[in-house]
Amino acid sequence: MSEQLAALPVSWANGLTVVMFIAIAVACFLIPFRSIVADAPTHRHWRDLRWWALLLITMQLGIYLIFQ
Repeated sequence: MSEQLAALPVSWANGLTVVMFIAIAVACFLIPFRSIVADAPTHRHWRDLRWWALLLITMQLGIYLIFQ
């Protein structure tokens, strides 16, 4: 299995990494808003961790694409 993975071009690994970043970003929004702010004193939208996660994923993906 490792020989097969080593035989793949690097561009496939780069593409797979980008796809995985996007999949994680989409998966964040599968969590209901109520679950995220359940214990918060207020239900303001800035407490929605999904948006903070999306911001961090976007920054990581941007850095990854710059230095690819």
